Amino acid sequence: MFCFQANKCKNLDCPVRQQKIPRCWEYFEKNSSIFPEYEDKLNACTKCNYKLGWDIGLISEKSFDNKIYIDELIPASDEQQSSLPKKGKKRFCHEIIECNNPHCPVREQQIIKCFKFFEPRSKEEKEKITCCNRDCESCFYKSGWDIGVLTEDDFLDVIERKKNSLKLQSQSKVDLIVEIYMAELAKKPLSRKEEKELEKKIATDKKASELFLIGNLKLVTKIAKKFTSKLSLMDLIQEGNIGLIKAISKFDYRLGYKFSTYAAYWIKYYMQKAVSEQSTSINIPCHLIAVANKIKHHIHKFEEELSRAPTIDELSSILGIAKDKIINILNVTKSPISIQSKVSSEEDDDETLEFYIEDKRTLTPEESLLEKEKVELLNRALETLNERQRFVVENFFGINCDELSLAEIGRRSNISRERARQILHSSLIKLSQYPSILSLNDK
Repeated sequence: MFCFQANKCKNLDCPVRQQKIPRCWEYFEKNSSIFPEYEDKLNACTKCNYKLGWDIGLISEKSFDNKIYIDELIPASDEQQSSLPKKGKKRFCHEIIECNNPHCPVREQQIIKCFKFFEPRSKEEKEKITCCNRDCESCFYKSGWDIGVLTEDDFLDVIERKKNSLKLQSQSKVDLIVEIYMAELAKKPLSRKEEKELEKKIATDKKASELFLIGNLKLVTKIAKKFTSKLSLMDLIQEGNIGLIKAISKFDYRLGYKFSTYAAYWIKYYMQKAVSEQSTSINIPCHLIAVANKIKHHIHKFEEELSRAPTIDELSSILGIAKDKIINILNVTKSPISIQSKVSSEEDDDETLEFYIEDKRTLTPEESLLEKEKVELLNRALETLNERQRFVVENFFGINCDELSLAEIGRRSNISRERARQILHSSLIKLSQYPSILSLNDK
């Protein structure tokens, strides 16, 4: 404890505070000849309880070894911060405060907020863990978090390490499940001779097909490990097992093919089907995904060899697929983008993609105005026709009504179809000479 802590000194510019001088009276005695104002401080030191603590042995040099004090939690100025060493910064509570328990879970688990760890625990349990009766509410380590001297930015390496540890734990759990599964399969191997005998019985004997299925489950795991997708390994194995069942039901040993060669097709097919159905928002047929993967593979290979992207003509000649089909497949298999997704990564920018997508079903104000003007000009031109001519034109083109054929127009007007056609022809000639119709053609 320093004198400015014991006496609650409010002078932040005091050299004793700034230089962390344990024996303050010795400093004032040494500098009293240079600074006369220190004479009064030196006289006060003879009656000070802090000096008395040194005299009777309550305070000694050992009290200042390897300790961090509350003033060190006060934010330093920019000049001071630039001069502070970056490496070896003390940040955990057991580094700043003396901890009597070397096996404290806060220390072992590197818990950055010890007060949060002790908050739900009883006083007795806390004392048992810390081996002291320190109160978290009055602890200056917690004050450092409250005033912002300590933040999560100081523990980014610890947080990242813990995240990686959790990922490894989850991955190890998956690996353990796969190992148990593989160990179980290893107990029931089939020799080549037994496999050939069972191949002849699987079509009629249910028990033989079950044994054959168990004996080839290892093949599914082998294919699943080489399969790259967003699905987990166990999900791929489950889907591959369905393909294996399908392969067993369709296999014919009389054709002379090896079962593993035939089954690999069905296993990969069902795995690819699961990926297409579960990995994307829109279901895409498996054969299109297979072709799309083939196209992307050749594009990647072409870019590696020639350091440029291939043209559609080059892809078409390499794959033997029509250009229109390649374009359609690549468009169909594109990843969908939500119209609610933000355009910019900035937090203040709330604009989404829907603001920039044109609504082609709704007319713009300019188009609406032009359409209204066209309708007015057309009605003005139709008023120049007689009643029968107007009836034929309006019903044939569906103006303000449904479109009708010439035969239906003739039936409703009690005239022949040919006469209706003649009236329509003469009406159109008359309308084409009207000034408003000519202006419509210009627009």
